[in-house]
Amino acid sequence: MALKRKAVAKASATIFKRSRGKAASKKIEEANEEVEAQEEVQEEEQQQPDEPEEQGEEISEEEKLKQQEEQTTAARKKELKAMGAADLKELLASNGLEPCNKADMIEAMLKHESKARAAQRAHEAKMRAVVVQKKEELEAMSAPELKDLCSAKGIAGVLTKSVRVEKLLQLWQQEDGVNKGLAQMARAKREGELVAMDKAALRKLCERSGVEAFVKEIMVERLLKHEVEAGRFVRPAAEEKEEAPAAAKKGDLVDTLLASEANRKKELELKKQQEEAAANKRKELKAMSVEELKKALSKRRLEPVGKKEDMVEALFQVGVQEEKITARKAELKAMGKDDLKKVLCSKGLETTGGKDAQVEAVLLHEAKAREELKAYGAKVEQILVKKREELESKTAAELKDMCISKSLKVGVGKEDRVERLLEEARRDGEVDKVLVNLARINRREELLTMESADLKKLCDKACVDALVTEVMVERLLAHETEHGTATEVAEPAAKKARSRK
Repeated sequence: MALKRKAVAKASATIFKRSRGKAASKKIEEANEEVEAQEEVQEEEQQQPDEPEEQGEEISEEEKLKQQEEQTTAARKKELKAMGAADLKELLASNGLEPCNKADMIEAMLKHESKARAAQRAHEAKMRAVVVQKKEELEAMSAPELKDLCSAKGIAGVLTKSVRVEKLLQLWQQEDGVNKGLAQMARAKREGELVAMDKAALRKLCERSGVEAFVKEIMVERLLKHEVEAGRFVRPAAEEKEEAPAAAKKGDLVDTLLASEANRKKELELKKQQEEAAANKRKELKAMSVEELKKALSKRRLEPVGKKEDMVEALFQVGVQEEKITARKAELKAMGKDDLKKVLCSKGLETTGGKDAQVEAVLLHEAKAREELKAYGAKVEQILVKKREELESKTAAELKDMCISKSLKVGVGKEDRVERLLEEARRDGEVDKVLVNLARINRREELLTMESADLKKLCDKACVDALVTEVMVERLLAHETEHGTATEVAEPAAKKARSRK
């Protein structure tokens, strides 16, 4: 072998001396590669060990497969080494591989073909599993069930169970049962992968695939649930004036009682002054003409309705409210910074801005609460009117039974019983329940008219989880069945901050 190499080298040198051109050099290299390839093949054949004799011990299927793959790879390697460089490059290009030097091309091709064989074996194993599963499914059926199934498939005759199973399997295969079974197996595997993902990853995958991840009705119901828990539909509470807790004083009991009596007299005097001021105000309003009253009401953006006495009372109540607001504003402005901050925090308001802005924020909040309470009161009266009509349509005996069931005094007449039942409905929260249900119905209708994008923003803002894993998985599977499998969205790598030198 060494002599042969020397002869090749000598011949190469002779050729190189005769022609020193690039073409000659290229021919020499190709000739050397061909000779080396043939020598390696011959050496491998000489070094190839003889087949081992059969051993008594059994070899596992996995070991057999490994040995078979090694033999196939070795035989294929010989074939590839024996090929010319041009043919090898063409083979790689036809398989979508990049050409390079011969040794690397051989290794790349061997890996490519090994991977293809492994994929083919896996596919055949899946096909076998599908057929076995179908066979076991048919064998698990009773004889009458198999007979009925054969009749439905057009298989007639007196047949044994094994023959029926065989014929049904053949028919199942003709109806493309293997491919359908493989598709079901792939779907089940993909479904498991999707179910194992968290909701955030599923949502990103849906967005990337153009699949709607949300269900509008579910968003609406979960938003409603969140708003109910947050107290959106409860009866609005009247604004209460903050009172500083009275400091406990130690001293003689007589002194304490005297101080309490002095405070009581002051309160009575203040109440008397307020009543006198109210009487004077009413007298002043009554002295006004109807046209003057109407103008005064219109100036305050109130509808001038009813008789003169009604307009006088309306203006009086407005005046009382304006005085309360003025007094409240003065009280807030007189507060210290910390006390005003406590008031803002108690109402869920921001504590930013100057003192005047904070005072206005409190006043606006309290005005809104008064309007909500007023609107709620009007709704209560509407419900009570309907309730009255319902009760008045009942007989006296029916009203009596209703009063007894609610542990109320039955009274004497029908009107008395109606009033007691209405008062009880107001007191025990029956009217409030009706209003809450109405408010929820109206809110649901309002949310259903909104666009899905707006509902998503509301859910995100309120931290409401409106995603359903089963829905996303089902929609993704349907989308992938039609358009192909989507891949999970990878999080972009965070950019490294530049370090300052």
